[in-house]
Amino acid sequence: MTPYMDPVLFIAAEAGDIYPFESYQTRLDQLLTPDENTILHVYLGNQSREPEFTDFVDKILERCPPLLLQANKRGETPLHLAARYGHSNAVKVLIDRAKALPVDPESGVTEAKKMLRMTNEEQDTALHEAARNRRGHVVDILTKEDPEFSYSANVHGETPIYIAASIGLLMWSRMGLLMWIEERGEVVDGILGNCILVDYGGPHGRTALHAASAEGDECRILCSSLEN
Repeated sequence: MTPYMDPVLFIAAEAGDIYPFESYQTRLDQLLTPDENTILHVYLGNQSREPEFTDFVDKILERCPPLLLQANKRGETPLHLAARYGHSNAVKVLIDRAKALPVDPESGVTEAKKMLRMTNEEQDTALHEAARNRRGHVVDILTKEDPEFSYSANVHGETPIYIAASIGLLMWSRMGLLMWIEERGEVVDGILGNCILVDYGGPHGRTALHAASAEGDECRILCSSLEN
């Protein structure tokens, strides 16, 4: 039975301190929390803002490549967390690391595309996570890397474009509202502008256009984009 991650190592991972792991003798992919989060999950999920540098991610993956695709109990890979929290620099590093891996000889699909298409227990890909959290820069990166893939609905019947169009208003000040509309517009434009095949579906027979229209006048730009 694998012991849970030592609190000292958890704190180091949280802070992005590489030093304790450089001399660690056991395989780093065996360091897990009760939720089976690896040190990369811990690091990416505990950054209040996007890290300026990606040294920690780079060095950890250099020491233990399997961490790149290792999922936690919820089926989330490090890419899911990087997309959720808008860590675009880390997203690029994870994708570059995956690109360096050999292509699957049977399917011909690159490991980078496999990673982009991996789903968690809710059947969310990293793009679903980025859309839900209005991470426009991350959406742009993900969709440009795999433009021919049509992202299907999750277990709730939600496609990434539907999620982007249906998120309710969270900010009510005029400035906050304008920022929110701009952020959501970036997500919608990223998906529509980069993806060759877009699944517009949502739950109960609804589509992304239905969801955008329901938000009222603030969403007329989004509705126009979806109609075109």
